[in-house]
Amino acid sequence: MPLFRRFRKKMGLDESSGEECEDASAGDLSYVGTAAYNVLRRKHNHRHHELWNVTKGKVIRLDNTPRDAFSRDDRVDPVEGHDDWLPKRLEELISKTEEWCDILTLGPPDGMFLDAFKNGIKALCEKEFILNRIVVRIMFGNIVGQPVNCTKIIADLVKDLPPNAGDKIKLWVGSWRKGVTWNHSKIIAVDGKYLWTGGHNFWDRHYLRKK
Repeated sequence: MPLFRRFRKKMGLDESSGEECEDASAGDLSYVGTAAYNVLRRKHNHRHHELWNVTKGKVIRLDNTPRDAFSRDDRVDPVEGHDDWLPKRLEELISKTEEWCDILTLGPPDGMFLDAFKNGIKALCEKEFILNRIVVRIMFGNIVGQPVNCTKIIADLVKDLPPNAGDKIKLWVGSWRKGVTWNHSKIIAVDGKYLWTGGHNFWDRHYLRKK
């Protein structure tokens, strides 16, 4: 029995708190959603409405780069600055955070994407009224041969923050370190209200330049 599981059992913190729970919004999930839901309701039912819920929303828009990727017939490179709007949109999303912001992606942001992350987090530190410190959690994948230096990423993100930033936010940065599977999701989730998800990495030269 793994050590953590043994500890949970000893402390009366078993993975399941009893009966399976049901969520009224889980009626028409995909087979992937159903699989995730079944694990949550059976093994983490004691955290229902606390750490997880089944929710439904609506698609606001579709973001893709280059924007004319599916309508262009020629093979000419996009014009300079063709998709500089995307980092700005992500910055605006992060800056909306009132309680928590979770960001998952394959590798660290750079260029305009890094600036967007920094500016979004800085905007949180400049909010005048917050009930509790805002939690920002960033998780990266584990590209083979390219381990993420989380300490450096934190230093980059907090470099230009105001002196009282520690009173406004809690910043967590982590990376998958072992195993043959890595986090390849691209998600920015804010307060359980906003979700940006898809397949877009946050690499400036690869997505915003002529490539």
